[in-house]
Amino acid sequence: MTAETNPVADPRRYFETIAVERSVEAASVPVCAYLEVTNRCNLLCETCPRTFETLEPPADMSWELFTRIVDQLPGLMRAVLHGVGEPMLVRDLPRMVRYLKDRGVHVLFNTNGTLLRERRFPELVESGLDELRVSLDAADAPTYALVRGKNFFDRIVRDVKRLTDYQRARDVSTPRVSLWLTGLKETVAQLPDFVRLAAGMGVTEVHLQRLVFDEQGFGLARAESSLFERTQRSEADAIEEATALARSLGVMLDASGATEPGLSLQRTQNNEPWSLCQQLHARRRDPADASRDLERRRLSRFPRTAAQ
Repeated sequence: MTAETNPVADPRRYFETIAVERSVEAASVPVCAYLEVTNRCNLLCETCPRTFETLEPPADMSWELFTRIVDQLPGLMRAVLHGVGEPMLVRDLPRMVRYLKDRGVHVLFNTNGTLLRERRFPELVESGLDELRVSLDAADAPTYALVRGKNFFDRIVRDVKRLTDYQRARDVSTPRVSLWLTGLKETVAQLPDFVRLAAGMGVTEVHLQRLVFDEQGFGLARAESSLFERTQRSEADAIEEATALARSLGVMLDASGATEPGLSLQRTQNNEPWSLCQQLHARRRDPADASRDLERRRLSRFPRTAAQ
């Protein structure tokens, strides 16, 4: 079977080649795949469902399963190796990246940065990884602990700076390192400081990421915290200030799904239901599970974890 695929000039923005009108059956083979290499994580983020409910038993994707999936995707151009877990917990991660790079695939993953030790810098660079996206979500340690559940802020800032120094000393440009801030009403005022922090760490790319939440909400992932279609003047001012500051510091300030941060917070006027990832479908949960989740939420709040 043969299938035609549209050329993608920039694999990072593959979605821009997707037509608005689509048939019921796929007309071509997939060009992008999200492979959740693990569901394990070492943080308790207030914006992540795994903090508040048991989704499935903890596990890593086996090498056999990984290769079986990849080998079924001959037209693959872009692979994202993350889901709800922390990819750098996976022993085979560098091998997985190399397997994809040997097939000419653009490879990236998000990391919380807690495992970004110097001894791992060579394997990150030599694997051929194209992008390393560091989800930091705050410009200072107290806010970081509030959002991410544990306080690794200073260590992550230090280690990311060491990684960019390592790359410059060896004149290598990949993986392309970027910092990510989830757009919350609780944190958006920090966006200018976040841009300054990135520049000081040697990172030249910052992304404002849309908060994804369901109808029930959990932790900070709820409608009240979302900036989508709810942006106030002060919040818009922070985004504008950060945009101007980024330009002056040589930092690219982008947004997931949109080139302009402000645009990513506005509703689109087309018929693409997943355009700019508006929100997740509501999950159905057993009442007993919901009760347990509420207790976990109470126990994992900032006052308890800040000292960890």
